[in-house]
Amino acid sequence: MSTPICPRGGATEINLHAAPRPLFSLAHFSLAHFSRAHSRRALSIAILFIGILFLGSSSVQALPYTLAGPVAITGAEVGNPGVVGTLLPVGVPSSLSGVISVSGGDTSFITNDVIVFALSLSIGSSVVDEIGIGTLDSNPILPNPMGGGAFAEGGTELPDSVAVGSFTTLKAVFEYVTNTLVAGETTTNLFVTYSPGGTALAEGDTVNISISSGTNFTVQATLVPEPGTFLLLGSGLAVLGMRRRRNA
Repeated sequence: MSTPICPRGGATEINLHAAPRPLFSLAHFSLAHFSRAHSRRALSIAILFIGILFLGSSSVQALPYTLAGPVAITGAEVGNPGVVGTLLPVGVPSSLSGVISVSGGDTSFITNDVIVFALSLSIGSSVVDEIGIGTLDSNPILPNPMGGGAFAEGGTELPDSVAVGSFTTLKAVFEYVTNTLVAGETTTNLFVTYSPGGTALAEGDTVNISISSGTNFTVQATLVPEPGTFLLLGSGLAVLGMRRRRNA
């Protein structure tokens, strides 16, 4: 680095009191500031990208789904002999950490997509002796279920047993024959699994839910990804939003 000099009387003297010129300090500060900003932006984009992958990639992992909203059973459905109540969406994170009390078939939540829901009967409703979820025709909306079961949380009524239908019925069946579900009661959280994970189900898919009170009738529900699957995506969007406001 050059030392400041001071010409005097035709000669050149070294000026020991002159401050050295900061040749690279400003550039260093700008580079460091750019690096930090770039790193934060890169992290935000990475979080957003991971969230999108978790939400939309069929190869990332099995995904949990629930009903898009409560589905009212009014008693006016075709074939309904007097069942009145509500099909309930169930929050998946608490459910998947719960104890499975009764199950049938393949109940892995790692290799299979999973739908979680519950049924609550209103006062004055007829009893329910069976609940099925899946498809009931030869051109199924969804793939064949792999397994099903009930957690030891949610309501109070566990099914007697769970069976997974063949390719002719394409549904999981929860039996309440011995311990019937009566007016004012709610099932524990029920689930059904589909395989392969991440490819079987999608947002907006329609499921048929059959309910029996001596005779069967069917209601339909729309699936949405469980809200926890939006967490990473939402975090990424929030960070990017804050960065844009700060830079404005």
